Amino acid sequence: MKRVNYILMVGFMAAMLVACGNVSSVAAEKSDITETTDLADLAETSGASTDETLIFDSKEQTSTDEYESAPDASVDLDLTALSSTFVYAEVYNIVMEPLAYVGQTVKMEGSCSVYVDEETGKQYYACLIQDATQCCAQGLEFVLDENEYSSEDYPEPGDEIVLKGTFDTYDENGNQYLTLTGATLVE
Repeated sequence: MKRVNYILMVGFMAAMLVACGNVSSVAAEKSDITETTDLADLAETSGASTDETLIFDSKEQTSTDEYESAPDASVDLDLTALSSTFVYAEVYNIVMEPLAYVGQTVKMEGSCSVYVDEETGKQYYACLIQDATQCCAQGLEFVLDENEYSSEDYPEPGDEIVLKGTFDTYDENGNQYLTLTGATLVE
């Protein structure tokens, strides 16, 4: 079983490396930068100062590219407020450096995925987040708060969900896993 898991993990990682090599979004970003470099000319013709125009454009760019909505102040890490590129990168960071995030309250949005362990019959629920090109996915397992939810309250596979929970790790069968514990479904 460990050998099969290892082979699947290596295959998944190889697929992620190959699938995420899309350079078309980089070219699009470069063309956006080229278009905004003419702001000085635009400012001169409109009578506005270059500094005012650049400051305004910088603020507008941050609000539309980096954040999609205002961050939730009740959490340490609000992935729902980030653009799809930043979300995918941050989840990747969580997967690569999990100990840096242990104990933080995380809010995330994605699609529900369910894995059933064939040996034990135990169900594992995860929230999967797609990258900007929709070719790759990263996800975190979650366990709903037992005081608020029963097993019937878990979402169906494929449902779009928003979760808030405490990030933690646990060991099972000699492997380390990442999870959001005490998670709640946010409307």
